[in-house]
Amino acid sequence: MMNFDFSAAMGMGQYEPGASRIHRLVPGVKLISLILLMGGVLFSPLFPQLFLYYLFFCLVSRSAGLKIRQLLKGVKPVLPFLLLIGIIQIFFINRQVEGEPLAVVWHFSIFREDLLFTARLFGRFFNLVLLFSLFTAVTPLTEISHGTEALLRPFDRRGRWSHDLSLILTITFRFVPILIQEAEHITKAQASRGARFGTWKTGYIKKIRLYFPLIIPLFIAALERAEILVDAMESRCYEAGTARTRLDEFYWRKQDFIALILVFLVFLSLLFGGPLYRIPACYFRI
Repeated sequence: MMNFDFSAAMGMGQYEPGASRIHRLVPGVKLISLILLMGGVLFSPLFPQLFLYYLFFCLVSRSAGLKIRQLLKGVKPVLPFLLLIGIIQIFFINRQVEGEPLAVVWHFSIFREDLLFTARLFGRFFNLVLLFSLFTAVTPLTEISHGTEALLRPFDRRGRWSHDLSLILTITFRFVPILIQEAEHITKAQASRGARFGTWKTGYIKKIRLYFPLIIPLFIAALERAEILVDAMESRCYEAGTARTRLDEFYWRKQDFIALILVFLVFLSLLFGGPLYRIPACYFRI
């Protein structure tokens, strides 16, 4: 039955309680750091910077008492799609580069730029998965909601739509583990009726064909969960656009400012530190 434990195989979206300094940061600092580091990973012009981002994330996760193997569990389900994208980029995308190809496979020429582009694609994806897994592992759902509302409040004069937007974000994050749990229940129910999900070790195409019948029951279960949530909010007299108070208040401390400055310096040094690497930029730029 371990093959049906989807929640254990999903690293992203799982909060890990702890008392580290990373856990004790205010939600606003974590959200700003997430935005800065995500922008740095997506727009880094050189490939070595992605490796330095990975080392930085490993250092932060170790400071928070988390394991890298646990955080990178979200890579495995989408790895076949990444391999497919990499094959398309190498063999079917013509970038009109100059020079001799490294290898020729049938009618396709493989250039160094194609390999570097694919390597950057994989590097950025691994860093993004690690970043989001690290963020959700040290930030509970309530803090994500509070942090989003606090960051959007200066742009909202009436202070209404910032709360509604943070509520939408909270529900979105909350539905990820719920849908994973529903998929696990449906798969176990189908397996008890004779479907071979966990023990059939065949190709990916046949395996995907087996999982197609789960889409409709999962979609219906999601709609039922949403309807239950709406009924629960209406029974508590919830009304959108009204001013509300909060049970927990977060105040910025000295360590929060230090952490934000450190993240900002890492972002600037890695994003604009291209001249520090003595590597021809034409080989690494997109």
